[in-house]
Amino acid sequence: MTDLRTELEFAPLPGEIEAQQRAWRVVEAAYREREQLPRRRRSLRPVLAFAVAAAVAAAALSPPGRSVGGWIQDRVAGEPDAEPALVRLPAPGMLLVAAERGPWIIRSDGSKRYLGDYEDASFSPQGRFVVGTAGRRVTALEPDGDPRWSLARPGPVADARWAPSPGFRVAYREGDTLRVVAGDGTGDHLLARGVAPVAPAWLPREGRTVLAYARADGTVVAVDVDSGARLLRTPRARRVREVFWTHEGLVAVRTQRELRLHDRRGRLLRAPAAAVRRELVAAVPLPGAWIMYAEYDRRTNETQLVREACFGRGPCIAIGPSRFFRGAGRLRDLTLSPDRRWVVAGWPDADQLLFLRLPSVGKVVATEDVRREFDPGGSGGGAFPRLAGWCCARASG
Repeated sequence: MTDLRTELEFAPLPGEIEAQQRAWRVVEAAYREREQLPRRRRSLRPVLAFAVAAAVAAAALSPPGRSVGGWIQDRVAGEPDAEPALVRLPAPGMLLVAAERGPWIIRSDGSKRYLGDYEDASFSPQGRFVVGTAGRRVTALEPDGDPRWSLARPGPVADARWAPSPGFRVAYREGDTLRVVAGDGTGDHLLARGVAPVAPAWLPREGRTVLAYARADGTVVAVDVDSGARLLRTPRARRVREVFWTHEGLVAVRTQRELRLHDRRGRLLRAPAAAVRRELVAAVPLPGAWIMYAEYDRRTNETQLVREACFGRGPCIAIGPSRFFRGAGRLRDLTLSPDRRWVVAGWPDADQLLFLRLPSVGKVVATEDVRREFDPGGSGGGAFPRLAGWCCARASG
């Protein structure tokens, strides 16, 4: 029932997509006319007029009930009503945070468990284990921090990721190679060479052990780990920073400037974001065809969150309020809750965690003093922790 309710919340209203497409054609035509103006004496007035016209067009062509007035919420120096500590999670499950000292598990009631001196960590499918890396060692841990198994390699290891289902594989990088080990720590073997320093991504579907990873040449490859068959290879991209799967089974590739979508054969479907002056610092798939990403503008030192729906080969469409949050500095590590109703983001410049209520971010819950939260007894001046996963409502204590 929860999944159906979430899908209905994200589903567009009748005629909504068509209305947005019409609005885009109007705005695009206005933009092309504006580009023909001579450059010598251009003032800000035409630009402002264009922005107003775009807003009016969107308001006129959007379905009833959509408000353009709530398009952007400004955040300058942190959320003003932030909680002084992370005393609870707004949704069920466990949040995994990789702090400077090592990873922590936070349960929905706010209780926390330090797992040990590991550099990175990720959940197993149902949150029964956590896989962590430290130096040349990969270790599977119980949620209370007790080791279950461990293996050592000649070179430094990183980015260990547990297959979502059936959960009997763990992939990790050793230098520029990609390796896979069984969920009980046996059968460690080489999968690929010439791998980029990017975390691999398992296909989040039942009964499939398909892994996507970035190569040093800028391509992304997906393979069936059990059979060894290569399922897709994408065109080259520059500076791949992240690879993930959408909820509809598309491969998403985030670079410094673009967020590319590829079909099951690796063909480029759409680059939803192509930020000329902005940097894409994080992205996360939402239920259905939605994607949320964070754009950082170096000129203004601000990050804004953008939400778009991407359907096949057509353009990605901003349905309803699409740019709804803006804050000073960089946001990072967008992570979806297990019930798919919240997104959490790290905000290092404000030393806060932001919990954003989906689908339209009608509610924002923030906690501050995050560095000190995961460095008890410390000065709070260390590195801001990374968000490493939000897992498993049934596993929450």
